[in-house]
Amino acid sequence: MARFVKYLIFFALPLVLLAAAGEALVRHYPNSYSYKSQWMDCHADSVQTLLMGASHIYYAVIPDSLAPASFNLSNVSQLYEYDWFLLNRYAARLTSLRNLVLVVDDCAPFDAPMEQLPEDWYRCIYYRLYMDYDKHSRWSKYGFELSSYPTFRRKLVPALRYALAGQATIDCDSLGFGTAFGTPERFDSLAMQHDSDIAIERHRCKDWALVERNRDYLFKIARWCQQRGVRLVLVTTPMWQGFYRQIGQRQLEVMHSLAQQCVDRYGAIYKDYMRDARFQGTDFHDGDHLSRQGAEKFTRILRDEMGPF
Repeated sequence: MARFVKYLIFFALPLVLLAAAGEALVRHYPNSYSYKSQWMDCHADSVQTLLMGASHIYYAVIPDSLAPASFNLSNVSQLYEYDWFLLNRYAARLTSLRNLVLVVDDCAPFDAPMEQLPEDWYRCIYYRLYMDYDKHSRWSKYGFELSSYPTFRRKLVPALRYALAGQATIDCDSLGFGTAFGTPERFDSLAMQHDSDIAIERHRCKDWALVERNRDYLFKIARWCQQRGVRLVLVTTPMWQGFYRQIGQRQLEVMHSLAQQCVDRYGAIYKDYMRDARFQGTDFHDGDHLSRQGAEKFTRILRDEMGPF
């Protein structure tokens, strides 16, 4: 038995060391979560306008075109739960904050906890590792990049290149705006409709009981702003007509109701740009996300119509 244990250790130890080295490499590689955390640690006290929410705001509003001293603290699939955590994490340092721009979209009120989302659960790892969200233990599966092997594997080669040559590309600019979406050269309505059909099914509410949970986080954010004299600007970003026409009416009614309750109870401002006819064709990356061109246009409109920031 003792000999077996020795052989097991002999063969397993190199694998453990390789896994540990890979984990360290990937953690060291910059990403939007680590970048935004480090940026806020250094500059939170200078932020006057903070952008928060999921991908619809991450790829839609360009901070340096919106207003001075703006920063985009959103990320893909960022739920209100995580917006609330980040506000509390930096609350003591947000001494200059005047405006909070928060997205209200067709899925945010209906999202399950991220741990329950098959396509997004691994993002909990990033909030644990890079933004210090202590919802989960550091020794749980949410404390290791390796826990999500497909994403770990994709990062490994770029992380090694970064370790050797210092070359890294993250999917946001210096003020947090998502840069992964460019501007298409032409508009393909058939491809857009196909992608929209798939996304609509992903966004469709499957458990109405989740609304209460997300509503509570949204109202906490709204109350936080009201108590500190911060203007809360809620926006629904533009969507392609082939996308928004398929959103269920009940789902839209709940979305608008929650936004209106924030207006009535907490003095928020709400603007729905979902059906804005000024956005067409190459303004969209896909059915519910703007392209770079669309983001530039939307940022100008937001600045002109909802300013001054």
